[in-house]
Amino acid sequence: MSETRGSHFAQNSESADGVDALLVNRPAAGKHFRPTLKSEDAQPLPPRPSDSPTSAAGNAVRWLAAAFGAAGVVLVAQLVVGAVAGVVVGMFLLANNPGADAEALIEQLSVPMMLLSQLGSFIIFLPWWLHLKPVAFVPTHARERATGRIALALVAIVVLGLGIQMLTSYALTFLLPLFPDVQAEYTEVMDTPAMNEFTLFAVVSLAIGAPVTEELAVRGVVFEFCLRAVCPQWAARWRDRRWRKRTGEPMPDLPPVPSARFWTANVLQAALFGLLHLNVAQGLYAFVAGLVCGWIVWKSGNLLFSMAAHLVVNFSSYFVAQLSGILEFSGVMPAIAISAAMVVFGLGLFSVSMRGDEGQRSLRDVA
Repeated sequence: MSETRGSHFAQNSESADGVDALLVNRPAAGKHFRPTLKSEDAQPLPPRPSDSPTSAAGNAVRWLAAAFGAAGVVLVAQLVVGAVAGVVVGMFLLANNPGADAEALIEQLSVPMMLLSQLGSFIIFLPWWLHLKPVAFVPTHARERATGRIALALVAIVVLGLGIQMLTSYALTFLLPLFPDVQAEYTEVMDTPAMNEFTLFAVVSLAIGAPVTEELAVRGVVFEFCLRAVCPQWAARWRDRRWRKRTGEPMPDLPPVPSARFWTANVLQAALFGLLHLNVAQGLYAFVAGLVCGWIVWKSGNLLFSMAAHLVVNFSSYFVAQLSGILEFSGVMPAIAISAAMVVFGLGLFSVSMRGDEGQRSLRDVA
C-alpha cells in the first residue's frame, strides 16, 4: 500500500459516427454476421454477443459490481491469506516454544504475513490482468518509445514521487493533530515492523511487493472494470472476444475515451484504492496517489510506470527526515512550496515524455 510518514509529523464524440467507427461491418438489426470460415468448420456460428442490446445502466451496474468484487478479492488476499498463514506459522512456533510471548510473536510475523498476502494477491491478479489485457482500454494506448523518452519519464516519476511523499508528509504533520482519533488510528497502523523497520523483508514488502501487487490489482483490473462501466458504447470489444477468436475477425480499435469518462473511471478506482487501506488518513492520501497513478497508466499505457511511481513514494517514506532537512534550508513553508512544485514539474515532464511518437494516436486529447 502507499505509505508515508511526516518529518514533522481529444474529446471523442459520442455520436453515431464514433460508434460506427468502432463497430465496422456491423450487421443490420436482426441479422448475424457470418464471416468466411475454414472449410472444415461447417457448423453455423452463434450470434455475435454484441448484437444483443444492453442498456447503459445495466452495463454500469455490471462492471461496477465487478470493480467492487475485484477490490474485495484484494482484501481477501491481504487479510485472509496473510492471517491464515500467520496463524499456521504462529501455532507451529508456539508448539515448539511454549513459553514464547504470543503478542511479540504476532508482531514479528507481521512482515512475513504481509509478504505472503502480497504473494497471494500477485498469484491471483497477474493472470487476471493478462487475461483482460488483450481487450483492455489502457494497453491500446501503449506504444514504442525511444530510450531517451523512457529515461525522461523515469526522471519525472522520481521527482513526482518524492514531491507526493513530502507534500503528504507535511499535510499529515499539520492536519493529523486536528483529528486525535484519526491520528491515534494512523499511529497504530504505522507502529508496526512492516511499516517502520528498515529491514530487507520490510523494504521488499513495502517498496516492491505493494507497488507490484496493488498496481496489478487496482490500476490493472479494477481500473479496467471502471472504464467499462462508463463506456458502454465500446462493449463490443470485450463482449465479442471469444466470437472474434473463433471467426478470426480482427479486434476493433478503440477511439479515445472522452476526458470526462476517463476521469470518472479514474476517481472510482482511486476511491476503491483508498478504501482498501482501511483507515482514514491512509485512505485519503492513497486516494490522491491513486488518481496520479491512474493518470500515469492512462498517459503511458503501461502499468510499469505506475509501479515505478508507487515504488518511489513508498521507498522514500524511509527517508522523510533526511529529505525534509534538505528542503527546509530556508524554512518549512518554502519546503512545502518546493514539494508542490516538484509534483507539478513531475506531472508536466511525464506528460511531455509521452508525446511525439510518430504514427501513433496521441493521448493529449484524452487526459
